[in-house]
Amino acid sequence: MDKFCFVACILIFGVAAQLDIFRPKTIRFNVFKGRCPDYPKAPIYLSNVQLNNINRTFYVSLKVHVTKNIDSDDLKLELHLKRCASSDALDSCENYNTIKLNHFCKMLDAEDKPWTPFRKYFHPPSTGCPLRKGEHSIKNGTFDGSAFSRIPINNFYWKVTVHLITVPQDEVVMCNQVEGQIAPI
Repeated sequence: MDKFCFVACILIFGVAAQLDIFRPKTIRFNVFKGRCPDYPKAPIYLSNVQLNNINRTFYVSLKVHVTKNIDSDDLKLELHLKRCASSDALDSCENYNTIKLNHFCKMLDAEDKPWTPFRKYFHPPSTGCPLRKGEHSIKNGTFDGSAFSRIPINNFYWKVTVHLITVPQDEVVMCNQVEGQIAPI
């Protein structure tokens, strides 16, 4: 019986190693598509987006364009997730889930969140909500992508549409599309 348990453990760990179960993982952004075709005139958009990662650390450079004052005291963020079998099987994509985050302005301004250090990279510094017309840039801002590895979304390719919506007006002021997957480092 002991030999059986030993052999079973060896097989399980061998299979697990082949399946990358124990390898650390991070998110891989494969494509940043930019503005959504349905919202070509949304007043907030991103340009010159560069996402690079080394292990679980991401380096982000981008420009945030706000083309008009967004006179809303709060915003909500919606992430619309489509799950695909792989990046080679985009015809397999299906609607998976929508994640809604209310009080997004308060979350951004919080001092104890994983993205708090990232705010210091904005130039000129962000003043929070309501958003004012102008252009902000980030050069080599960093954040730790290890939190993404704990989300149970392995083994799929994801197409994500990001909406930023005013409260209470319910106006979509930003829409971007990104694709990626959770992958071993």
